[in-house]
Amino acid sequence: MWVWFPEGIEGLIGSLRRGTVQKIDDSGTQQFLKRATGLKSEAFEDIHRPQTHGFSSHPPAGSEGLFLALGGRSDRLLAIGFEHKDHRPKDLAEGQAKLYDHKGNVVFMKGDGLSVNAKTGSVEVRAQADKVTVVPGDGKIVYLGGDGQTGSYDFISTPSGPSINVKARIG
Repeated sequence: MWVWFPEGIEGLIGSLRRGTVQKIDDSGTQQFLKRATGLKSEAFEDIHRPQTHGFSSHPPAGSEGLFLALGGRSDRLLAIGFEHKDHRPKDLAEGQAKLYDHKGNVVFMKGDGLSVNAKTGSVEVRAQADKVTVVPGDGKIVYLGGDGQTGSYDFISTPSGPSINVKARIG
């Protein structure tokens, strides 16, 4: 079977190279690296960085990743990945995952639960229907203000009486 490629067989060739992002434009429908460097003397502009549906990130300047040169041509680059070595969480166990930012805020899928840690700022939970529900598993207690292991806790009071599922730290 004969197949015609408008750019010849070279159109199928791709090359990977490592690069560093200097500036990103995240304002449009697609994200573009506005300034990036590659090999020793390479400098690039306006490189598309496709992202996975349901997740978006804006790597800080100095993040490293890969460029795919479509057709082997440096004027047809795609940016792949990009992470910053100083901010990447390390030593995760097999199967664990962390969603993190450059300030140290983390959502941690630990394998045996989930942890949300706001190193800076606050944790905000919003519901469109003005209702937030926290449900403990298997009749367990929800602890506010700590892990339930250290300090003193007591059931919180509601207009209908004391809660049977929520304790708050005292003092």
